[in-house]
Amino acid sequence: MKPTLIPLGRFGQPAEVASVVLMLATNGYLNGQTINVNGGWYMS
Repeated sequence: MKPTLIPLGRFGQPAEVASVVLMLATNGYLNGQTINVNGGWYMS
């Protein structure tokens, strides 16, 4: 996939994915959610 096809125009960085993983690991209130970390490629 070309980065220009991604709405943000670039591939994600590992730190961006890691920040979401950290949030999910430390948040005791959030449950049963699907979190899409994909630069806006899929929006529900």
